[in-house]
Amino acid sequence: MAGRIYSEEEISTIKLMYRNGCSDDEIAKALNRSIIAIKIKRQRLDLALRFIEKRNWEEWETKYLKENYEKIGISAITEHLGRSYNSVVVKAAKNNIRTKKRCSLEERKKQADDIQELADKGYYTSEISKMLKINDTTVYSRRVEFGLTIIDGHDTERYHLKMERLSKMFWSKGRGYKCKMKKR
Repeated sequence: MAGRIYSEEEISTIKLMYRNGCSDDEIAKALNRSIIAIKIKRQRLDLALRFIEKRNWEEWETKYLKENYEKIGISAITEHLGRSYNSVVVKAAKNNIRTKKRCSLEERKKQADDIQELADKGYYTSEISKMLKINDTTVYSRRVEFGLTIIDGHDTERYHLKMERLSKMFWSKGRGYKCKMKKR
């Protein structure tokens, strides 16, 4: 079902209001249209965020980023600085700021042993990751890297396969040694 056709005046209003910093919500109210309709029309008119002026990083912001990147995390930094997630991540990468260095083989083996031990006790991936203070992806990566037995019974098969595929790609590209998966 097609909606109302936009008049030339409405199109001009959308362009003008958007370039003056109005949100889709404000434009929608002014033109008595839905927010979705305005968003779609704006995209079709090729009005994207590129018209918003980019803000350069100030010295104090970079210093704050360096001091707090590992301590408080990206989300807290974005909120404090009023910057987007991508902006913070890109700035951190450009300044070679990292959260953690990659684990050594011994540390990864120790992690794998801990993961298997907890899995044998009946803990699920999400519980294991919280207990060891690592993310689910790391648990699956160790599973693939060291050929651990199945960890979860309640997770979907598709998620298992996806994580195994990602981990296999990671380890097969020379970032670690290749390992064989055990058949389920």
